[in-house]
Amino acid sequence: MTPTSPYGTDSVAAILADGVRYERGGVVVRARECFEAVTRRVEENPAAAAEAWWRVANLHRLHSSWDEAIEAAHRSAELARTHRLFDIEADALNIEGAVWYNRGDFDQARALFMRTLELAKAPATRGKALQNLGNLAAEEHNFDEGERLFARSREAYRAAGDARGEAVSLLNIGRLQSERGFPAVARATLEAAVSAARQTGDLEMHAAALLNLGIALGGLGLASEAEERITTAYGQFTIADIPNARVRCLMQLAKLAASRDESSAARVCLVHARDVAATAGLPRELRLIDEQLTALPPQD
Repeated sequence: MTPTSPYGTDSVAAILADGVRYERGGVVVRARECFEAVTRRVEENPAAAAEAWWRVANLHRLHSSWDEAIEAAHRSAELARTHRLFDIEADALNIEGAVWYNRGDFDQARALFMRTLELAKAPATRGKALQNLGNLAAEEHNFDEGERLFARSREAYRAAGDARGEAVSLLNIGRLQSERGFPAVARATLEAAVSAARQTGDLEMHAAALLNLGIALGGLGLASEAEERITTAYGQFTIADIPNARVRCLMQLAKLAASRDESSAARVCLVHARDVAATAGLPRELRLIDEQLTALPPQD
């Protein structure tokens, strides 16, 4: 199912579809060019333009350009509201919520995700909001609620026939299993998520699945296998310039190094992670990095 099917088969919808393909293939610059071209043709296809704005917002979010992300999300929501495009307005609110989630403002993020659920009728859009509410629950160690929300998200994506969305839900379920202390169960789930992500052709999601599989492998004491997956993921996130994900990779590589009593290597990873997080404005990650640095043995 293409994301632009509700908007006809005109040239504007085709450009939007091209942008989605470029984005999932990791060609971010070309994707942004397509989305921005669609936003300029709002008179021809308002629905496509409104979607293009939230997709521009998401690209800004991934690159930690917070103000630009919120501005683009607001433009999407305003255009969608004007034309009574409720599911697209919901998508825009979901992206704005994700910005606040990344910035560590969970209350504001939750309010936006809940509003997304109130507005959305399309199962795939509801799946996104449920998934993000599940991430919030997991972040707050409310694991039962997180698992329930991820299961509902997966059901919504399945109802929409959205294989990519199902793969994202599978990834999140595996991540939650790791955080609950069940690395063997998580390994099986995340291996399935890696395979599903590969089939969708979404390079960012494939890298995220590899990262989380690496975390599960590390929890099983399989350090070399874990490091291989996480390093591969780090390479893709570096190419795509996604600071938040790069920081997560570096923090996990530091944990693996520390588990081998290689505190100097762990410190190198964490100092680099701190530089990336500081530049990108990631307060939650900065706090977690400082906690990891403090736990390392003092330098000689």
